[in-house]
Amino acid sequence: MRDAESAVVTYTVLGSMYIVGIFVYKWVIGGADVLSTLVLLDANYPRFNRIAIALIIFKEGVDIMFRRYKEWRVEHAQNLAKAEAAGIAKGLEQGIAEGIAHAYQEIAAWNTRRLEAEAKGLPFDEPPPSNGAAPPPKSD
Repeated sequence: MRDAESAVVTYTVLGSMYIVGIFVYKWVIGGADVLSTLVLLDANYPRFNRIAIALIIFKEGVDIMFRRYKEWRVEHAQNLAKAEAAGIAKGLEQGIAEGIAHAYQEIAAWNTRRLEAEAKGLPFDEPPPSNGAAPPPKSD
C-alpha cells in the first residue's frame, strides 16, 4: 500500500511540474495564450505519461532496493551478534575444558611424583596442586 501511495504522489508531483513547466516555457518565449498552452499540454501528454511512468518505476525500484538493503544490514548485524555470542560461549566451554584437563594433568603428575617418592622411601612434602586458592592449613 505504501508503494502505491508513493507512486501516486510521485506521479502527481511530476504532472504538476510538467504543467507548470509548459506554462513557464510559453511565458518565457512570449506566448502567454492559455489556449495554445493547453493545446501544447494535450499534444505532449502521451510522451509525459511514458516518461513519468518510467521515472516512477525507477524510483520505486530504487526505494525497494534500499529498503531490502537496510533489512539485510539489520539481519546481518543480528547474525553477527548471534555468531559472536555463540563463539564466546564456545570459547568459554573450550577454555573450561582445557582448564579441567590441565588440572587433571597437574594432579596426575603430582601423584606420580608422590608414588615414586613413597616407593623409594623418601619423604614427600610437596603440597597437592590447587586451583589458585590458598593452601589449607597443615595439621600437626
